[in-house]
Amino acid sequence: MESRKFIKEAAVLIAKITDSQNTIGTADELRSQREGIQQDVNRLFTGLQNPTLPSAYRLRDTAQRAGYFVNPLVLQRLRDHEFLGV
Repeated sequence: MESRKFIKEAAVLIAKITDSQNTIGTADELRSQREGIQQDVNRLFTGLQNPTLPSAYRLRDTAQRAGYFVNPLVLQRLRDHEFLGV
């Protein structure tokens, strides 16, 4: 996935995850919402071509704080490049 597209979609998904933390609904609605967000997290990280994007780190952190699964291989790719800019 092109970097600009990843950045835009990551920003939308981060907002969606943040908003979902304050959502009230039935158990089925919340489960369905959570499953949809998890699929979006998986899809977006599968398309990540540039693991040095700051938005990738923000998405990882937001998703993990909210309890979403991030593939360990993706986590390793991000960790490998995390301190290149320092």
